[in-house]
Amino acid sequence: MGRSITERPIVAPATYYHQPSNRHYQITLRERKRTEGALARSRPPGREASISRHQLDEKGQAINSIEKSIDLSIGSGNHAITYLNRTPQGRLLELPLSWYTKLNGYAMSPGYENSDHLDFRREISDSCLFCHSAGKQPAPIDCQRCHGPAQAHAAHPSKSNILNPARLTPQRQLETCLQCHLETASQGIVDSIRKPGRDVFSYRPGDPLSDYKSYFAPPTPQRFEINHAGFRLLQSRCFLESKGAMTCTTCHDPHSARVKTGSCQSCHKQPHTTEACTTCHMPKRTAADAIHTQMTDHKITRRPETEDQTLYTGPVIDFYTKADPDTLAVANDKEGDPAVYRRYLQRDPTNQPVLVSLGKALLRRNQPAEAAATLQKAVQLDSRDTNAQTYLAVAEAVQGNTQKALAILKQAVASNPDHALARINLGITHEALGDVQSALADYAEALRLQPDSAEAKQRRDALLKR
Repeated sequence: MGRSITERPIVAPATYYHQPSNRHYQITLRERKRTEGALARSRPPGREASISRHQLDEKGQAINSIEKSIDLSIGSGNHAITYLNRTPQGRLLELPLSWYTKLNGYAMSPGYENSDHLDFRREISDSCLFCHSAGKQPAPIDCQRCHGPAQAHAAHPSKSNILNPARLTPQRQLETCLQCHLETASQGIVDSIRKPGRDVFSYRPGDPLSDYKSYFAPPTPQRFEINHAGFRLLQSRCFLESKGAMTCTTCHDPHSARVKTGSCQSCHKQPHTTEACTTCHMPKRTAADAIHTQMTDHKITRRPETEDQTLYTGPVIDFYTKADPDTLAVANDKEGDPAVYRRYLQRDPTNQPVLVSLGKALLRRNQPAEAAATLQKAVQLDSRDTNAQTYLAVAEAVQGNTQKALAILKQAVASNPDHALARINLGITHEALGDVQSALADYAEALRLQPDSAEAKQRRDALLKR
């Protein structure tokens, strides 16, 4: 955990070609220039690494070029290391190349294998950061993640002013680990929803996990993913038959994560082989959402199972925790039903993501005035949410408030220059106001950010033909 995030990581120069998206990447090292202003403290002089991307036109000339510095890395390197860029606006972007221990080299970051990947545009949210960082400001996970607030203990070390998870009930011990290691799915479904009023970093060891989040899963889980250790363990016969007595520390040393000698023999007194039990019953498997990694399967099956690794997108049910009907309805909503979101907002009126979902649903149902009012609330709650700003601008434009939409989009692009959809909508707005040159510049920038954007290309080409 102490290696969960690294500032200014050491990287090796490399080139990489991603055939599905026809993009060329290069990792470059150079002397870092002295930086003035807000980034001076986080970017002192020294060696700087960056990742650049370009494509080639029909003449072999480089087009759609982007380069961003590598400012942070996530991951210990036991399996992989993914790199992040810190933008001048303070956002964290996941970079498209990662280092994989299995490959002893670079490949596309998890989830970036297909042609329509997010390239340099995936922003790391607080929810993503939670399991990798000690707090909202990126820093390696420290003792407080498992032992709770440690200010008093640091000032006057004593057993009485620090939480020892070993003294908790088995369920609370387990949940100290599950706060990060329980993810039912990384894609396809809503895997969890925080309880009303709970901030991302509000969980404290010793608290019931059900007070923090509701979890959801497919009715018959099959897919195996990189962060499925807790999810698979909770499905295992060993855990179920322990009636809650089994925890992660039954088998693992909590500080080193090493497997304790004779863990299986604590329950299974007579092993049927001299081989390690995990060889057959907890094999290493390729993660469906991170294909260059192999993780231990914690389902502890008696015999190897053949499972469907297809991405699940269907209805979900409660998993481990129990959700109220309104929360479960939000998790299962695929149609964007405003009634579902309104019911939920009655009990959690400041839930910003649900307000955005309601605003989008109202837009699709041709209710732009109500959509604008809803999205305005969402923007007030999180002024950095570029998606909310973009949809708010659309709601205003549909009502004929083009100048208002323009102002919102200019603010969105200034706050998040890497957001391709905001650039496209800015182009549409400039076009509606008759500013052709600005619209062409917006579409060109959108294509540089997202070369596979069909909408940006179509709008640019149509405008050029006028």
